[in-house]
Amino acid sequence: MSTGVVTPEVGEPEPNEEPGDTAQLRIEFADNAVHVEGPSSRLHELTDSMSLAVAAVGGVAGPTLALGTLPEGTPVWATAALTGAQLVFLTYVVTTIFVRRWRARPA
Repeated sequence: MSTGVVTPEVGEPEPNEEPGDTAQLRIEFADNAVHVEGPSSRLHELTDSMSLAVAAVGGVAGPTLALGTLPEGTPVWATAALTGAQLVFLTYVVTTIFVRRWRARPA
């Protein structure tokens, strides 16, 4: 069983006719798509890695985009509060995701 990242043409995915040992994950955005296949026993590791990647991008992009929309002359305390609130919310969401997954895994 090969594990790898393939960038297929955007379109309808092929339906899985028969169950198997392979897990598939397909993410589409704009004109791009990413299709990842791997052993189904390792799917949780893939989703954990993707969650961390989204959190890392969100941790940088969220405050950066918000700071770009603030008007000139915004007080420093308001800028710091906005950035801090976004990072606290992002931390809460990521923590909630991983705590639920950790509790759901068999011992």
